[in-house]
Amino acid sequence: MNELQLKKISKDIIERAEKAVVPEQGLPKVVDDYFIQQLKEDEMRHAGIDSRLYEGLRQAVKTEVLPLYEKYLADTARIRERKQQRRLWRYVVGTVVICEVVEAILTRGRSIAPQVLIPTGIMYSFIGSILYVASQYVDDLFLNRARKRLEQSIEGLGTRVETDAEYDSRRQLMDADILRAEALEVLAQYDRPEDFWRDYRRAREADPTTSADLKALSLSAFDRFLKFHVQDQYTAVARQQRFNRLFIEAHEVFISRERDSYVINHLKSHKPL
Repeated sequence: MNELQLKKISKDIIERAEKAVVPEQGLPKVVDDYFIQQLKEDEMRHAGIDSRLYEGLRQAVKTEVLPLYEKYLADTARIRERKQQRRLWRYVVGTVVICEVVEAILTRGRSIAPQVLIPTGIMYSFIGSILYVASQYVDDLFLNRARKRLEQSIEGLGTRVETDAEYDSRRQLMDADILRAEALEVLAQYDRPEDFWRDYRRAREADPTTSADLKALSLSAFDRFLKFHVQDQYTAVARQQRFNRLFIEAHEVFISRERDSYVINHLKSHKPL
């Protein structure tokens, strides 16, 4: 995706949904399909693609844009249905009938004479056509205004969402670098993988969030890694992500230490039930 702009992305998705007449409950799938297609196309055009930025924008469209679009559909549903059901002939015939009846009452039937009825009928049919066009114009005006409000709302979200997505992407990259250093610091204190995994499991299951919990855990090798956990600098999800990343980093380090034997030994130590 050459231009990761929320406004352009949202417009493309909405147009795709409207052309395909997708029901409201199917909109999330349209979003997923759109981003999958765009990611594949951009991967074919470019060597390096950061899928996290796409994922951030995909979630943003689902959580921020779709509710706005669904509200737009709900607000305009009655107008769009009325506009589709409106028929020109009803306005023409209705206007002619009503006007002729009123005129006949006022003129005590003299307007029913053919020399009067035909010219007035033509005039009233023209008035009915004008009323039809005016009614369509008023509904179009309302729909256009609602559409502009939707576009303005999306445009207002654009800068914030794109900034957040870029910030999250950069933060993840920075955190990955920092965590790699923390992981190496922990792993340097273990000569045998099985000792590390034993202590890792204890730390993961305990997930200490207070100094007392950390002290009770009594794992000096993990003290620096868990320091920020007990200082309440990470949410439960963030702590889980750090543990998961440590898990991956540990495997990579142990594989590099024992390329020929680590994987087989690790698998042997975890026999299936």
